[in-house]
Amino acid sequence: VFIGDSNLDIGRAMTERDGNPKDGKLVPPNTVGKRYSNAEILPEFLSKRLGLTQVNYAWGGATSGTTNIVGNADAVDLRETGLLAQMVEFEAALGGKPADPHALYMVMAGSNDLAAVDKADQAAIDKAIDGVLANLRASVTKLDALGAKFIVVGTRTPRPIVSDHDRATEEPNVDAKNDAAGRQLNNAIRKLAADLDKELGADVEVYDFYAGIRDVIANAEGYGLAAYSADPAAYCSAKGQTTDCSKLINYDNAHKTSAVHAILADKFIKQFRLAAE
Repeated sequence: VFIGDSNLDIGRAMTERDGNPKDGKLVPPNTVGKRYSNAEILPEFLSKRLGLTQVNYAWGGATSGTTNIVGNADAVDLRETGLLAQMVEFEAALGGKPADPHALYMVMAGSNDLAAVDKADQAAIDKAIDGVLANLRASVTKLDALGAKFIVVGTRTPRPIVSDHDRATEEPNVDAKNDAAGRQLNNAIRKLAADLDKELGADVEVYDFYAGIRDVIANAEGYGLAAYSADPAAYCSAKGQTTDCSKLINYDNAHKTSAVHAILADKFIKQFRLAAE
């Protein structure tokens, strides 16, 4: 079961936006369509490799709260499709029954909460992160109360221009401050997951998208990819791109290619020692 943002969305947001996003009706969970990548992403690779059926509630643009940053005047139906709204949808789908205790539940949100925050304003970053932590705590605690036994929380993915600092105000490169803010968020998410693992009956773990992708960036050629470049001209989505996207890392300025998602799926399975049924 996947609940979250564009890193887990297999087509729901794009399908809604390309349809009639002002008719008061939302496309259902598991809608497959255009992704925020060039092809299949993590949930699809996991479900195929493990031989399991996925239920996917994710929406591209989802914040950790109820809102969605792409829910503008042209797509009003997307306005209330954030993580907390997806949790309401998930609980309603249970119809009063408990959540499947044998299922994997993955929650990922927070990146879009930082999207519009001034990365030079540390107080604003701190406030946004506090909000994310409260919403993630509420979501994971609700899943536990509903009967989930294995919950994985994802960290924010790296931005193209990466940082090695854990606070935006410590990062001297203006273009890397976004990534530094994400690193601060990720440290907080890791701690939150550890705390919830102790507090709740469910096994709460972190899947570190950030660390996994930084490994791919550092060892790109070892993974059969082209040497890493943060240049927008090297994005898979770049106009006139002639390089095979299966060799590239960045899909756009916030998302990774299907090739990277495939590697992340392998890392996920290895980390949790999951085996196909």
